Amino acid sequence: MNYKASLFMKIINTFVRQTNIFFDFIETLFKMREILYQLTKRDFISKYIASYIGIYWAFIQPFISIFVMWFVFTFGFKPGKMESSIPFIVWLVCGMIPWFFLNEAINGATRSLVDYSYLITKINFRSSIVPIIKILTSLVLHSMFIILLAIFSIAYGFYPGWHWIQILYYLFASIVLIMGITWFTAAITVFVRDMEQIVSVGMQLAFWATPIFWNESMLPGKLTLVAFLNPFYYIIKGYRDTFIYHKWFFEEPILTLYFWGFTLFFFVFGALVFSRLKPHFADVL
Repeated sequence: MNYKASLFMKIINTFVRQTNIFFDFIETLFKMREILYQLTKRDFISKYIASYIGIYWAFIQPFISIFVMWFVFTFGFKPGKMESSIPFIVWLVCGMIPWFFLNEAINGATRSLVDYSYLITKINFRSSIVPIIKILTSLVLHSMFIILLAIFSIAYGFYPGWHWIQILYYLFASIVLIMGITWFTAAITVFVRDMEQIVSVGMQLAFWATPIFWNESMLPGKLTLVAFLNPFYYIIKGYRDTFIYHKWFFEEPILTLYFWGFTLFFFVFGALVFSRLKPHFADVL
């Protein structure tokens, strides 16, 4: 009985401690919002400043990506329609656009501590916000993709409805998932630089393991569960539910509970690993 009571108190104390850390982190983000804005702006501009066209690449890239997919799957490879009257190209674009964000944000945030090593060595700088700089930079570009996705959907007859507002929910879900993953990968990358390549290869494998080009209904029997266990699937499916099927996220309660259970676990785990390794960052960098 004493052992169970002691274990229960440890769990409660851990939960309270992590909750306090989370709210402290939110408060820090608010206090450093101006610094975060300036660093994100600089990071976004620096991605394109060395090229001749410059920052305009941020606008050209989404147009070219969407145009290539539209051309290939409209005039080249024609797989037919998904389910009833849904053109494959619309279904594909709704899956590719969130994947662009997930892939770029995770890869960018994984190497963020190395890229911003000059900030990490400053005593008073909160290193836990560094991965967020890369996530926000990816989010700026992703917002342009979302606008294109909305235009693309309307062009194919999928008109706006109240469901479209839940794209904000899926953006929030994506950011929390990415933060948990990249707090872990970014912290490990400081000590093991191979982690960057491991994450890159892992994301390539995850791309084909996620129902983006293929439908989960193609899997036989219980293998469909493999798709459901993939946390990226929830985001991909969410974008399709928002723009194509007009379904609310709470209409999938089991999938939603699983996603948030997985995401919050990784969020806490990533935060713990990051906080344990943080005191040694400056020594290695």
